[in-house]
Formats: sequence, C-alpha cells, structure tokens
Amino acid sequence: MTPVMITSYFEEEHIRRIRDVDAGLNVLYREDLVPPPRWPGDHNGPAEWERSPKEDEEFLAMLAEAEVLYDFPRGHTRDLTDAAPKLRCLQASMAGAGEVAQKAGLLETDVLVTTASGIYSNPLAEFALMAMLQHAKKLDRLRREKSEKVWRQDFVGSLEGKTLCIVGMGNIGRAIAKRARPFGMRVVGVKRTVREDDLALDYAGELRTTPDLRDAVADADYVAVALPGTPETHHLVDAAVMEAIKPGAYFVNVGRGAAVEEGALIRTLQNGYLSGAGLDVFEVEPLPEDSPLWDMENVIISPHATDMVPELINPLQTDLFCENLRRYLAGEELVNVLDKQLLY
Repeated sequence: MTPVMITSYFEEEHIRRIRDVDAGLNVLYREDLVPPPRWPGDHNGPAEWERSPKEDEEFLAMLAEAEVLYDFPRGHTRDLTDAAPKLRCLQASMAGAGEVAQKAGLLETDVLVTTASGIYSNPLAEFALMAMLQHAKKLDRLRREKSEKVWRQDFVGSLEGKTLCIVGMGNIGRAIAKRARPFGMRVVGVKRTVREDDLALDYAGELRTTPDLRDAVADADYVAVALPGTPETHHLVDAAVMEAIKPGAYFVNVGRGAAVEEGALIRTLQNGYLSGAGLDVFEVEPLPEDSPLWDMENVIISPHATDMVPELINPLQTDLFCENLRRYLAGEELVNVLDKQLLY
C-alpha cells in the first residue's frame, strides 16, 4: 500500500475520488487535524488555527508514514524533511510553490514537487480584465455620481485598439491574453525566453524578452504583471520600468507582489503618472494599514483572493492530483513538476 496523506481540508467527494485512483493507495486524512474551512472549499483555514499538542502528535504520526503528500502541512513546513522521512512526492495546492518548497528544504532533496500551475489562471485573468474594463468605462465615476444622484453625460473609453503588455507569459499571462484579444486589444507579451514557435500559439501579437521590458511597456495603455515569485523576478518591475511605461497607463498585478517594486508603483500613482491599478498581490501580505494604496480611489485592492473560486478550483485540484497519482504509481512523468532551479 502506498501511503498518501491529505494535509489540508478537502470535501468528502474529492477524498473519495482520490481513494478511487487505485486500490493500492492508503489515503490518510483526518478532517479534525487540518485547518477548518472559512467558507465551503477553503484550503487554508483561519490564520490563528493550530492543533493541540495531542492532535499534533497524531498528525506527525501520519506524516511519518506518508510517501505522497497533498499540500504543505500547516505547522510542519520548515521541518518537513524530518517530519516526513519517507516522502517522495508532494503535490502543492498553489501555483507558485517554489518559495514554499525552498522553505521546506525540498530543493536539496530528490522529492518530486508538483505545482497547481494552470488551475487558477482563468479567475486571475477575469480579475485583470475586470480591472481594465472598469477603468476604460470609468466605473468609479459612475458609482460616485449614482450615489450623488447626478445625471452627467461624459465620454468613456474602450479596450478596443488599446495596447496591453503582459509581463510573464505563463499560464496566467496566456489566459489574460486569450480574454483580451476578443476585445480588440493589441497584446505584447514579455517572457524569459522566446522560442521560435511561441507566436504560432497565437496568445500575443508580439513577444519580447525580459531584457527588453522597458521598451515593451513604453507604448502600453495597460500593463498586466503575471510573474512567479523567484529571485530572478524580484523587483523585475522596478522604478526604471515604471518610468518607461506610457504616462496615463493602467497597471494590474496578479502574479507575485515581490515582482513589483511597490514603493515605485505607489509614487507613480501618487503623482498621477499612472491612471490607476488593480492589485491582487502585494510585497507584504496582509497589506499594512499604513500603506498609501488603501486611500487611493483609483486602486482596486483584492486580498490575494480573486482566484478563490471553490466550485471551480477544487474539482480541478482533484483532477490534477488524481492524474499525478496515477502517473506516480505507473512510474510516468508527472504534470507540473517544479523546476528547482527556476522555482516554478
């Protein structure tokens, strides 16, 4: 029997699906030992939740037997290699699992880590398009005038004919591009390496590499950042890039907060150089109460939660984990294996 441990909350229907993958699986799951959901389908649970000493002892006993884990275990990420000595494979519930795998000490081991890359792309892309549309259609003004019962006709904008620069053309960036192009937007993508066949995939009309980032954003009416969190992407969008963006452009970040130099972003919003921003991620989370971003009417703040769509995400998470379990048992290559050098 292959011991498989589920370390975060999952509904019973998904646990059943995992158990049904193979008769040779011993699926270890105790709902009372994982953080309780804050809403139906939540995997993270309340930040203040913790196990009692007795519960933690029982949880550690399960970890000690596990060969495969679903998710990083709350309270035992940093000591994971000691707590789970038989561990051979870990399926993360997040797309950006590189930083957590590094904290868990798994980069120096032969443990296979797979990510949830692609699972959250569509909801994040919807947020990006929502932010751009509300900007173009001046939704803030409409809401303000509605509350004041003011009938004032004025012009609005459109996404049609506008240039969108997407920084990071992974699953999220491609999902944004796929939704932007039907609106008539010109899409310029920026990625680490451009291959000969990339344009044939028809995600962007033009592709640039990261060394050309400043040139790529120069003509953009909208800039959407969809970068993973790695040492290579830390502050990739810095003050110099901000200054290279077309004045009056609108900024979106649905990747990782550390990819953007937040102080530089704040300055360009405060001085009116950028017309606004839609942000789901931040350098420090939760966003500190003294951050100027809270008081900016032209900034949308989402608490790193716009991809929390349980009825969509949890079945997809289960599909991915079940597929990787089948592959693991068959000795086949897994889906979404983390590159331990690039951290994505």
